[in-house]
Parts: sequence; C-alpha cells; structure tokens
Amino acid sequence: MSFPVALPPAIHLRPRQFLLARSAGTLATRVSASTPRLESAMNRTLRGACRPSTVAEAEHAVLAVCTANLRLGGTRACLPRSVAALLYCRAHGHAPALVLGIKPGASEVHAWLEAEGRPAGEPSDPTRTYTPIVRYSPQENVNR
Repeated sequence: MSFPVALPPAIHLRPRQFLLARSAGTLATRVSASTPRLESAMNRTLRGACRPSTVAEAEHAVLAVCTANLRLGGTRACLPRSVAALLYCRAHGHAPALVLGIKPGASEVHAWLEAEGRPAGEPSDPTRTYTPIVRYSPQENVNR
C-alpha cells in the first residue's frame, strides 16, 4: 500500500550552501549506516566549543539538506537527514542536539533535531509519539 508524502519545501541556496548541504547529505548517508560509525562521527562533530543552534537555524539546515538531497526528504530518511542537518549547522559554527527515539510497544524508531529545548524541522512534535533513548548534544560533549 502506498500513500502520498509531501516533501519539505525547497529553499533558495547559494552555490556554496548547496555544495555544503549536498556534501553533508552524502557524508551523513555513509555515517548513519552503522551504529559505531554514527557514535564516532557524532563525538568528533560535537567536540570542541560551539554555540547551540536556534530553532530557525536548525529548521533552515533541515530544509537546506532536503533541497540539496531529495532522497533525504522522505519519511524513511530521518536519521541521515538529521545527521546531515547537524553537520550543516556545525559547519556554520553552531549545533543542535540529535535525538533518537523509539515508539513504545513497537519497533519503530525516529531521529530528529532539537534546538532551544524543542524539536526543529518536524511537521509535528515527535516527543508525543517517541520516547528519546539517545541524545547527542554539543553541551554534553564539551569535555570530549
């Protein structure tokens, strides 16, 4: 059975932004393929000083990577999309938190970004459906 899925709206990106978003999407697809790679990449990416992202910056990053990489806009690409948006943000000197959650009583998982304590770039609040189990945050990785 299939159902219609609306992709996030495309935004205008300057050539440098497009290249950065495209590269972040390619790297995120490779990094998110295995848990050890993801763990290592997140620890390296969030190491060092960076300021937390605002909601607007995190949402812009999600739209940028979805514009540059159409395959990241689908419903099954939440982890590579979120990792790519985090990489895009980090390249701009700030970083949101990456949260991985599981749906209680089911084997469904979801990944999203959080900025200013709330989900960013999501059509609805994922914390109503998913219980967070892993969180990669710039504040938690300051000393690594």
